[in-house]
Amino acid sequence: MFFEFRSTLAFRVWGKTIGEHDWRLIRVHASPSRNAASRWPFLKGCCTCWSADLIAVGSDFADLLLNDPAVAEITQESPVMVQGGTLSNPQVRLAVGAPGTPTAAEIMAHEIGHTAQARRYRFLYLPLVGAVTRFGEGPRWWNRFENEASSIGQFGGIVPGSIEMSS
Repeated sequence: MFFEFRSTLAFRVWGKTIGEHDWRLIRVHASPSRNAASRWPFLKGCCTCWSADLIAVGSDFADLLLNDPAVAEITQESPVMVQGGTLSNPQVRLAVGAPGTPTAAEIMAHEIGHTAQARRYRFLYLPLVGAVTRFGEGPRWWNRFENEASSIGQFGGIVPGSIEMSS
């Protein structure tokens, strides 16, 4: 269920947080079970950080990210961060001049923020952060990890030549 036996797409991205100096290589695995139209209710349309160097996404999200001309312009010198520090609050996003809905690159930056949490909390990451991540961003204490991921993650682009398709 979590790791597909069907065709999967894999690539690497550059990521770091605002507190890190060095860029890290992060693997991204895409599978159809995570697509927006998936029959798997808990995986449907979701991007998940599994560890400090692994993010799982839907094949449809990966296609969106890989085929966006703006993503080709993203580099370590001009990384993408979540505008307004939030994915889900259109009022805050609009107030800072961002579109009301986040781009695929911003969602990747958010997931990269989670990879830093996975580095910090190690084996406690999945039970600690995973237990409350479905609540999303917001003003409550249980939204802390989602809010932090949106405010610290930086997406430095797709690593050239790292795209692989397996069947």
